[in-house]
Amino acid sequence: MALKANFPTTSWTLIRKVREGGEKDAAAAMEEICRGYWYPIYAFARRAGHSIEDAEDLTQEVFASLVTHDSIRAAREDKGRMRTFMLGAAKNVFQKKLRRDRAEKRGAGQAPLSLDELDAEGRYAREPADIRDPDSIFDRAWAEGVLSAAEEKLRADFAKADNLDGYAQLREFLPLGDHATPYAQAAKKLCLSEATLRLQIHRMRKRYGKLIEEEIAQTVSDPAAQKAELAHLMAVMGR
Repeated sequence: MALKANFPTTSWTLIRKVREGGEKDAAAAMEEICRGYWYPIYAFARRAGHSIEDAEDLTQEVFASLVTHDSIRAAREDKGRMRTFMLGAAKNVFQKKLRRDRAEKRGAGQAPLSLDELDAEGRYAREPADIRDPDSIFDRAWAEGVLSAAEEKLRADFAKADNLDGYAQLREFLPLGDHATPYAQAAKKLCLSEATLRLQIHRMRKRYGKLIEEEIAQTVSDPAAQKAELAHLMAVMGR
């Protein structure tokens, strides 16, 4: 489960910084929002049938539109999910087909990240071909970002405990892991009893689940919506 997205862990906090912070803080917050949602929107554009260059341009136009049209300043966390707000912003730009001249957009710095840094097309090439719906590909990219952010924090927990070796040994047993080694075989390799290994895996999975819930909680404000969003994430990754 190699997930590389750097999904913003405090989405609505970042929105508030854009809306209420000073120029420097607002710019930094906007950059983090862009970093977290750039790929999901790009994947949405590609799956909708746009070329690589058009998808890049449209994705940058989404973030330019958020700033120039002040729609991001009007966003309120009590009005819904951050995920649906960003998807709605993308659809609005796509539907209006507002394209700037490519040279102007790429030179004006509207999107604060280099396209090479994001390797969006490289990631898109690895997306499942059977997911044809643009909304579904957006949701999958969003879900992978949430899981990646949670896993990064889980790894940080192991690092604080000076136990990165333990993280490396147990990582394959995270939920949605790729064909984990049978417990008996792994326990023998790690010189542990199978019962001890199972306990360590249980604790790691429990912590990972808590971190996922915390990531979700940063993108919605209502507890009921948090549960629904978590269920949606699991449904997306189960597709």
